[in-house]
Amino acid sequence: MTYLPPRVPNPKRDAERRAQLISSILRALPMVLAIPPLLFGVMVYGYSDQAPAVLREFTIALDGLLGQPVWSIIGPGGK
Repeated sequence: MTYLPPRVPNPKRDAERRAQLISSILRALPMVLAIPPLLFGVMVYGYSDQAPAVLREFTIALDGLLGQPVWSIIGPGGK
């Protein structure tokens, strides 16, 4: 039988770990929040006439995979 020593609380280490976690979340938050608008912009450009054919095909496939949220916004009305 293996004996595990009891965990002794260390408030200083716990506070440092908590501060590091909050810091890493705050650093990643702007990047995560920037993804949807950038993806939307790329997809809108992908539907334009100036987009290369490869990007246009990728955009149509990705939009279909996501349930066509971009096409429902920029597409012609009266479906």
